[in-house]
Amino acid sequence: MSTRQTRTLASILILILAVFIIIGGCATKRKAVSDEDFFEAWSGTWINTDYGGGDLHQKVISHPDGTLEFFGQLTSTTVGNKVKITILEQWVDSKGTIWYRGHWEHLLLHSSKGYVMGKISESGNTWEYISASESYPIEEWEPDRFEYNYRIRYRQ
Repeated sequence: MSTRQTRTLASILILILAVFIIIGGCATKRKAVSDEDFFEAWSGTWINTDYGGGDLHQKVISHPDGTLEFFGQLTSTTVGNKVKITILEQWVDSKGTIWYRGHWEHLLLHSSKGYVMGKISESGNTWEYISASESYPIEEWEPDRFEYNYRIRYRQ
């Protein structure tokens, strides 16, 4: 192999290596998160006063056992709805955002069931989720999809 061919081959190999490094650096990497760490981040009181009550509850209290208590108004002390979520998967991405997928079931109002996918910001102060009354799990974060209910709340 001539010197020129060796240089060309080395240049091509460096280019391929650079492409793999760039692709690897852009990929969302999942890191396992313990149940304890997940529920510590997830549990608490979450609010959004832009929601007007009814099905758009202003306050949600999430508990470490996976139950959620919904309150129509921020000042309400009467539980308007109660849901049990079974977490199926939880992870942390490379940005520090905690993600989860789960199955939910209404406990008070009716016996509907469905799936949820959500995320908690790295700061732990913003909780976003999408849910659907579907018979199949939510696989991708698609908050604009018409079948999903999107909600955002902030730690109180």
